[in-house]
Amino acid sequence: MVEKLENILLQVSKSPIIDEGKLEQATQLIIKSVIEGLDISRVGVWLYDDESACITSQYLLDANKGEQSSATICATDFPNYFNALKQERTIIANRASEHPATSELKAYLEQFGIVAMLDVPLRHKGKMIGVMCCESTQPERQWTGDEVAFVGILADIYGRAVSAAERVRYEQLLIKHNEDLEQRVAERTKSLEDALSNFKQAQDRLVETEKMAALGKLVAGVAHEVNTPLGIAVTATTHCEHRLKKLKQSFDEGKISRNTLTQYIHDTLDAYALMNSNLERAASLIQNFKKTAVDQSSFELVECSLGDYISSLVISLRPMVKKKKVTIQTHCEEELTIKTYRGALAQVITNLISNCAEHAFKTPDENHQIDIFVEKENADAVVRITDNGAGIEPDIQHKIFEPFYTTARDDGGSGLGLSIVYNLVQRKLNGTIDVQSQLNKGTTFTVRLPNIID
Repeated sequence: MVEKLENILLQVSKSPIIDEGKLEQATQLIIKSVIEGLDISRVGVWLYDDESACITSQYLLDANKGEQSSATICATDFPNYFNALKQERTIIANRASEHPATSELKAYLEQFGIVAMLDVPLRHKGKMIGVMCCESTQPERQWTGDEVAFVGILADIYGRAVSAAERVRYEQLLIKHNEDLEQRVAERTKSLEDALSNFKQAQDRLVETEKMAALGKLVAGVAHEVNTPLGIAVTATTHCEHRLKKLKQSFDEGKISRNTLTQYIHDTLDAYALMNSNLERAASLIQNFKKTAVDQSSFELVECSLGDYISSLVISLRPMVKKKKVTIQTHCEEELTIKTYRGALAQVITNLISNCAEHAFKTPDENHQIDIFVEKENADAVVRITDNGAGIEPDIQHKIFEPFYTTARDDGGSGLGLSIVYNLVQRKLNGTIDVQSQLNKGTTFTVRLPNIID
């Protein structure tokens, strides 16, 4: 190849414009290089449409007249020319008006005074996308092999420029998509954060409602139990008042006798003994209830004698299960002292007992039994709450600690009782809880607590 053409190719190949993705500028550089190298005045880049039925001048430059307006030609009007293009080979027409591939372009040739044409395929990713059309108005123009090779190399460089433009376009699309994605993620994140915040608030309200519901059951049971001894005390007081009035009447009438006074004294002592025992019973119930209620509403880290505390707690819980005729017994072989949150522990025991009363025992029965075992295993204190109730189906045992899961939703169950227990044991007491159950044989909840004080 002649040195002039080699130098032009070198300059074009080294130009950063080719790989910057600015296809229009790269096209202008290539076409001007063709005009300079071939010493012609007219060069155009023509690209196929999607169906390859027409080609349109993407950029057409006439050195004498400047850039030309876009033009389109189709296979229906120039079948021979398009059949030649389908061969995807260079069309070398030294006499364009007589060449089989270009002769039917006679009107176009005459309009611009074109004598010779050199059409080189343009390819991108192995596919022919158009043609670079070199047109000469010089008489007797003969395209040399060097010139054909020169234009072919520039056509390949054009393909490189197309790839660069496509890459830049994809990069810009990717950047835009990333920006859109980041915006959508930010919006979705904000939406999820708002939803999560609302969910947490709703969950907290439901948890508090569930806690108060458990405490409400305790209050109802204790109130019923307190009413009985208070009622007896009121009856004894009324009886004493009645006997005192009769004694006063006898005294006023001067009819009081030794036997009457003695009988009054005996009856009054019996009534006062009955009042005293029942008032002490009511006071004990209220004291235990107060202790339980305060514990459940206040979480402080304190030293706790586990067996004694659970035993006193159970006294307050018995009224809650009395309707189902459930007997609760505690078993503690040795004294265990732990440092724990007594209020959280009270809430755990209360909810587990309440859960047993609601789900394990469907109807009242004298044989219903809940046993609470307090033991030491290695460095942990273990509390096992065992019932002889209906048991839990195997396929739902892994779900019972999930929030809002309940088998009693039709009866008003919220599904939060055991979820609260799980969270209190895991997060507040730093312990663990698991469950073993067999249908119609009962259920055992095992709570392991650390921080035993030797």
